[in-house]
Amino acid sequence: MTSITDSVEVTEDADDTPAGLQFGLQMLFGTRHYAQVGAIAEEAGFTSLHVSDHLVFPDRVPATYPYTDDGVPRIDGVELLSGDLACYDPFVQLGFLAACTRSMRLMTAVCIAPLYHPLALARSLATVDRMSGGRIDLGLGVGWLAAEFDTVGAAFHNRGRRTDSIIAILRRLWAEDVIEYEDQYYRFGPVRFNPKPFKRAAIPIHVGGSSRAALQRAGRLGDGWIEIGAGSIEDFTGMLAVVNQARTDAGRADLPFAITTTAVRAGTLDDYRRLADLGVSRVVAVPPIGAGATRDPAAFREWALRFRDDVMAKV
Repeated sequence: MTSITDSVEVTEDADDTPAGLQFGLQMLFGTRHYAQVGAIAEEAGFTSLHVSDHLVFPDRVPATYPYTDDGVPRIDGVELLSGDLACYDPFVQLGFLAACTRSMRLMTAVCIAPLYHPLALARSLATVDRMSGGRIDLGLGVGWLAAEFDTVGAAFHNRGRRTDSIIAILRRLWAEDVIEYEDQYYRFGPVRFNPKPFKRAAIPIHVGGSSRAALQRAGRLGDGWIEIGAGSIEDFTGMLAVVNQARTDAGRADLPFAITTTAVRAGTLDDYRRLADLGVSRVVAVPPIGAGATRDPAAFREWALRFRDDVMAKV
């Protein structure tokens, strides 16, 4: 077993945009396995690790999840909100994973941005960025669970507009020496914000979602788009067209832009190749979690090496 201290290495020139179709890993494992799983994933050729974000769930979770027909979130046939689902801090997880890996990108998928004050969010991200040698990316969304917002006294109805403000504030906090900001949602400053990101002007912001508002936000404001909710590659293609039109309308079509898919059902090698041809940068793989699946490190190694040989090496 590789220890955390054996694995620590700050990569000062972490590559933000590796060539070709990349493969990430959704971290659906017990946290006690993170050190081993991170090391195995890196050995197998995965280039990014992705963690989810929820602050709290109500006692009774309504069937309002927007990415399934019945409003219930599932992966591999398993209801994700069944039982006692732990809501770990995503930035603590990514800080730990930074110490367990050498070069992998670290991404929230996705952080529910309007549940955070932008100053606190900017600090958490910049902290992990510096600890990892510049390897963190922010994947953000506006959230879908109204009760989660009610629990902390945060408005749900204007969460999209607040997220637009948050994106602007984050970029200013990371780049400017003295920042003063005021709009209808946030007011602070002048302040001196530190730490800054590691050797870069800003941390990349990838906008997740499939609603028209989310797709347009990704194209208008994002450094990337995280797809979720597409039932087929045809659905994905239609969503991507909205994103790209928003990029063009905002005068951002020539800027670097990363596309991450998480829900497209790529069942064959040709499907993966079609995604690459459409401009997809990264496919996030999800190890089996259904009935009979084992998520211990030994079982994960077997799955990861098979996925490497059967998919990564052939795409």
